[in-house]
Amino acid sequence: MHDSNLFNTLKQNNYILPKDPDASNEIIDTMLSYLSSVDSELRDNIAYNIFFEWLVGQDNLTTDQKRRIYNYAVNKNNLLFKINIIDSDAVFQRSFLALIIALLLENNKVHTFLTDNEIRKTMNLLIELLEKEKNTHSFIEEKGWAHCIAHTADALDELIYQRTISEIDVKKIMTAITFFYKTNLNILTGEEDERLSNILITALFEQKINIEEVKNWLNSLSETIPNHLPEIPLINIKQFTQTLLIKLTVLNYDVDFNLFPIVTRYIRKNDDTATNKKTL
Repeated sequence: MHDSNLFNTLKQNNYILPKDPDASNEIIDTMLSYLSSVDSELRDNIAYNIFFEWLVGQDNLTTDQKRRIYNYAVNKNNLLFKINIIDSDAVFQRSFLALIIALLLENNKVHTFLTDNEIRKTMNLLIELLEKEKNTHSFIEEKGWAHCIAHTADALDELIYQRTISEIDVKKIMTAITFFYKTNLNILTGEEDERLSNILITALFEQKINIEEVKNWLNSLSETIPNHLPEIPLINIKQFTQTLLIKLTVLNYDVDFNLFPIVTRYIRKNDDTATNKKTL
């Protein structure tokens, strides 16, 4: 049974919480508990939307209230809950806490309620989540969106905007992306490449890395694939490389596709086939 009465009451009051701290904390804790639900209506349409209004839309939480949410979300026991159990419903908790972290970071750009150490802690936990997450399901029948990798990417993307994040930090995140792509053994079908590539685009916009470093890294991502690597990581890396190269091209960065054989090798093969047919 959905707690629609609570949702409707909050909505009618422009998502303003009661002035009584105990009452407001109880509502916050209830919404946090909904994030782990397998009911998509409760988790996504009610709880997440309320957090969005609290932190971005209406932006009406006190610092103490935001810190209460932060302390729950950026907690290793909660964010990495049952991460070693593949195909567990615990993925919903990990995934939606990552989304809440993205909202907290977006709010922090305006209000700066997080310390430098807390930003650093957030980065390290998100990197650990990206590297350890093995549940790459995007949409799960009857349960809705899990999409943990994409949601983690969204949080890392927001992290790039934080003033304390440096080029060194961006490179740590790039290393984590490399690790993820080379160790994940599932075909990615939920546009994870779009969300992960946004991290690099944001880093370029924020001038926290330069285009040559991005291109060199992207080349190393595909060039260092060992011969024994399964085909699935190769397919995912190819998709990610294509996506990022297209974005860079659209944004008028100087990109030569011929320098990325993981993308062009099939084009060349088809060209050769076409040429052979013409000569026949």
